[in-house]
Amino acid sequence: AVEEQLLEVAKLPADVSKRVLAVLACPNLDALRTLAKDSGVSDGEGMKDLESVFELANAYGFGDWLKFDASLVRGLAYYTGVVFEAFDVRGELRAIMGGGRYDRLLSLYGAMTEVPACGFGFGDCVIVELLKERGQLPHLPRNVDVVVAPFSADMQGPAMTVAAGLRAGGARVDLMLEAKKKAGAAFDYANRVGAEYIAFVAPNEFSQGKVRFKDLRVEDEDRKQVDLNLNELDRALDALGENRRLAKGLSSSMSALSLDASDTATLYGGVVRATLA
Repeated sequence: AVEEQLLEVAKLPADVSKRVLAVLACPNLDALRTLAKDSGVSDGEGMKDLESVFELANAYGFGDWLKFDASLVRGLAYYTGVVFEAFDVRGELRAIMGGGRYDRLLSLYGAMTEVPACGFGFGDCVIVELLKERGQLPHLPRNVDVVVAPFSADMQGPAMTVAAGLRAGGARVDLMLEAKKKAGAAFDYANRVGAEYIAFVAPNEFSQGKVRFKDLRVEDEDRKQVDLNLNELDRALDALGENRRLAKGLSSSMSALSLDASDTATLYGGVVRATLA
């Protein structure tokens, strides 16, 4: 069937078709080297490139992991040299990654001269499946400082501005890409991702150059909400952290005050009882 395709579709001469099939049937590099020598092309550039790859891999210490496959074909036409793919040892899944050499790719996009290049792309889904099979998929908890929630679709652009300002100050930001119809849904999302704060980007505050933040770890309603200026977003974490410390300090003071009052009442009661006695 392959030979018919070469002859009838590709319109290759019969002798060329046979040589192509002979190359595809080579089980290893030694067999290809012998075939190239018999065909008088052992000193061709392609053969030298392949030999160099295997020699360098052996020198680097991972030559045993390489296997020559003459039937390997990448689906893009810009490759100019050796192509490669990587598989799991069992060979049960599709390629983990694949790539090759492409010396003329950048010239297609305006480079005045050819730029030698080699690259590859990973298959993230395959890697995830491999890690699951081997029980090595790590648990990576999400660490989010601020969830930025736009009030409406019209506030999506301003929300991006706020997110960028917060990130400029080092904050880990999760920008909601769709406005929720109810504020409670935004709070639910922020709690799910473990955020410390939520920033509501609403037209009223934004028109005044401000953003309203809610601290998801503070119970005191008077300290739960903080409005910050847009030009201070790169220092937002410092301001929000200070507000939280004040809130906790106030809470601790109130607890201590309650304890002092209780102790005083007990002591006073004891004095009264002693006096009456």
